[in-house]
Amino acid sequence: MARGGSSGGRGPLRISIRGAIFAVMAVIVLLGTAGGVVLGLRLTSENVLAEAQRRATVDLKTAWALYDNELRQVQSIVQLVAILQKTRDLLSGTLPDDEVERVRGRLETIRSRNAMDTLTLTDAEGRVVLRTRPPYPAGDVVDRDAVWQRARRSGSAAGTVIVPAEALAREAPDLAAKARIEVRATPMAPPTDRWAVDDGMALKAAEAVHDEGGRVIGYVVGSNLLNRNYGLIDLIHDITFQDETWNDRPVGTVTVFQGDVRIATNVRNEDGSRAVGTLLSATVADVVLRQERAYDDRAWVVNDWYLSAYEPIRDPEGHAIGVLYVGILEAKYLSYRNQMVVSLLGLAGIGMLIALALAYGLSWALSRPIGRLTDAARRVSEGDFMARVGARAGGIEELALLNRTFNQMADNVVRKGNELMAANADLADTNRQYMEMLEFVTHELKSPLSSCLFACDSLREGCFGPMADSQRAVLDTMERNLSYLNEMITNYLNLSRIEKDEMQFDPRVVAVRDDVVLPVLEQIGGQVQAAAMRVRCDVPADARVLGDRELLKIVMDNLLSNAVKYGRRDTEIAVRAGPGDAGRVRITVRNEGCGIPAADLPRLFRKFSRLDARELQAKKGTGLGLFITRQIVEAHGGTIGAESQEGAWALFWVDLPAAPAA
Repeated sequence: MARGGSSGGRGPLRISIRGAIFAVMAVIVLLGTAGGVVLGLRLTSENVLAEAQRRATVDLKTAWALYDNELRQVQSIVQLVAILQKTRDLLSGTLPDDEVERVRGRLETIRSRNAMDTLTLTDAEGRVVLRTRPPYPAGDVVDRDAVWQRARRSGSAAGTVIVPAEALAREAPDLAAKARIEVRATPMAPPTDRWAVDDGMALKAAEAVHDEGGRVIGYVVGSNLLNRNYGLIDLIHDITFQDETWNDRPVGTVTVFQGDVRIATNVRNEDGSRAVGTLLSATVADVVLRQERAYDDRAWVVNDWYLSAYEPIRDPEGHAIGVLYVGILEAKYLSYRNQMVVSLLGLAGIGMLIALALAYGLSWALSRPIGRLTDAARRVSEGDFMARVGARAGGIEELALLNRTFNQMADNVVRKGNELMAANADLADTNRQYMEMLEFVTHELKSPLSSCLFACDSLREGCFGPMADSQRAVLDTMERNLSYLNEMITNYLNLSRIEKDEMQFDPRVVAVRDDVVLPVLEQIGGQVQAAAMRVRCDVPADARVLGDRELLKIVMDNLLSNAVKYGRRDTEIAVRAGPGDAGRVRITVRNEGCGIPAADLPRLFRKFSRLDARELQAKKGTGLGLFITRQIVEAHGGTIGAESQEGAWALFWVDLPAAPAA
């Protein structure tokens, strides 16, 4: 009876303790898990989106730096033109009539080479003396222009202005057409009855011209139109966001607004075209244009939500006339947040189940902790580093110590893993910042380098008076070194884009002569003249290929520059084009010179390849030009090769797919 009574007493007690332990642990696990999940969800959502918004704000500062640099470049060209002796002679009325057209041609070349839309000379009262775009009208007065007025007061001025349509039409009819943008109804924007924007928004600079006595005799005025200025927009995008995409969509977007109308943007419509003519959302327009304050928040941009940063673009008088915008696609970060939420819920659920299982196991038998520990070790070995075991181990001190040691080990693994992930993230961010800075510095270097080359060219033309032979020899050395530096910067920038697979390829129908050969010949005309050489262009007007015009100009520039560099003085360079094999067009460039040894021909198109011949070694070069040329040609589906007779001539040929017949 005693034994049975004892047994009957222990049974209920065992069941009661087991149930109590399980119930208490279950309540703790459920409350802790629920609280942790709620807090984790809130922090995750806020931190992910807040970090993306901070990035947009920082990226807008980069956009402003590039925008201001574009304005400074316009101003630097205007200032250089203002100090030219020929400019002073023309505005003072001392320039012979037969020299006027030559000066106009020179200034037109300066404008074209520096990608400026206008370059105009006025007298001291603002009456136009000379324009550099056909049909070259003159005689009208620009004294109402805000930048010109500020230059009249201070001698020099630059800023962003609205240019009336009639003023653009006077400069050149095509500028008025470029500025005109049809307005499109846009979701989230207020309704409008406007059909189009006819006025343009431009980066403009003006500089006073003084005679030898210091008297103002006129002004130089230059500008770049922002309407459809995709070069500036794409530069900002490439430096800020590079090729970052999400679901085949660009993550970052950049826009310049004239008022509330997009005039230059990489935001795309549903059909893939640029969303010019669409409108700023009503909320953003109220803050940025009417209140003239910055806006940093999510915003609806054409067809999706973006984490955005907007700031007013102000005219020289300080009035908001437009908006500069940078935005990051919100959907990408919402996806990140949702993934983290799912992961958090999954980990919380797994943790809760593990804890409940442990509680249930502890209530059954003290032997279960060993099995739990074994199971946790197995999951850690399989990559589940969040696996943990209970610390008490059924009251057995040895097992408790073993469990604590296991948990510490797992925590150390997780901590080290997190440290490694953070280090990798920092390294990736540092590398991104380095690449951005490299491209930014390269872009910054090109503007002063162009100014130096322009100054050398002006000295050679005699714009600052005659030079002695010794001065001309120094100038020759300066020009050669500056040209080599320009070539090196361009080649290394192209090489970087090729190796990062960032070379943009936009195939279109390209006229070989008018779109490629003639623009490049104009660009290197100074090199040809300095080398006392001639270029014969036997390219038919109807020779057309399918390719990217700007990339093909790089190809032609490299081939023609090499022909000049390695050609013999007082000889002819021949450029030809004609039908090739299998529906292709063959383009050839031939020069007379030292030629290329037959043994060196297979190495011509390798990276950093420099040939062994003494005459070739004497010429400066990076060894990248022909490598870049081959990469571009092969990206077009074409082929490139070379032929030569050593000591006599060299010929380079390029086969490209012919454009389909119209």
